[in-house]
Amino acid sequence: MSMSVIFIAAAAAIGVGLVVYGIVGAGRAAASAEPSARVTYRTLADVREQLRRRFEPTGAPVWIAANQKVNSLAADLASADLQLRPYEFRLVQTASALLFALIALLRFGISIPVVILAIIGFALPALYLRNRRGHRLAQFETELPRAMELMANSMKAGQSIAQSMRAVTENAGPPVSDEFGLASREIELGASIESALGNMVKRIGSSDLRLVVMVITIQHSVGGDLPAILISLGDTMKQRAEMRAEVLASTAQSRASSLIITLLPIAAALGLYFLVPDYFRPMFTNPLGWFMLAIAAVMLGIGNFIIRRLTAVT
Repeated sequence: MSMSVIFIAAAAAIGVGLVVYGIVGAGRAAASAEPSARVTYRTLADVREQLRRRFEPTGAPVWIAANQKVNSLAADLASADLQLRPYEFRLVQTASALLFALIALLRFGISIPVVILAIIGFALPALYLRNRRGHRLAQFETELPRAMELMANSMKAGQSIAQSMRAVTENAGPPVSDEFGLASREIELGASIESALGNMVKRIGSSDLRLVVMVITIQHSVGGDLPAILISLGDTMKQRAEMRAEVLASTAQSRASSLIITLLPIAAALGLYFLVPDYFRPMFTNPLGWFMLAIAAVMLGIGNFIIRRLTAVT
């Protein structure tokens, strides 16, 4: 029995490793191919290949198909720039949960830790996706004012909006260059500027970008000095980012306290259960222990919520 369990655990670990290696390899291949992709896509087939990752099997982009319900997981994967379909990501979560459960089974046998570690293993890929998406969004919003300056300078030189977007693709850094490059290729395939920009907003999920797209769309309809508006809007975004940074610095201690106070009791409880199971087992076997754990969870949740609301930066 033990040998079969070890074999299954090893197979699951190898499977998870292969999936992770495939994701990393695909990312590296895309990164290494990016400089040449900006120069060598000369045919419609090349452009379609660049857009293939953003398309559903039906051939309709998930952001354009208005009559279809958008998959929130697919939107998060696209925003995080993970080259996985939703079902592939679910497979990674399942494999991770199975691996953690088998490790707990080898250590503790059939018991509650198996379920706890399985839940942790299933949640870890989702936490990674959330952190990656948030980090990419922060990078995008940091580079967006410079992208607006590039667009404004290009239009002052006599270029169109589409040509100024190409200038952003060639001169800005990722992820801004990636998203504007994809929007430019959509325009080259026949999409309107409003549609391509709207799709970019849905992909990245940035409120600052939504405001920029609104300004460009209104100017494209009624006219106006778009370069001056973009420069003014970029300056406003920079000032707001500076104010947000000051507020975050002022509330850093409170936010750290919230995280420590919330995680410390949980970490202590898990450590006691895994290190000295006989000492902590009554908390799970006695109704009074269940009641105490429930009260502690509610109190921790309320305290964490209050601190987060007090230190929230909008």
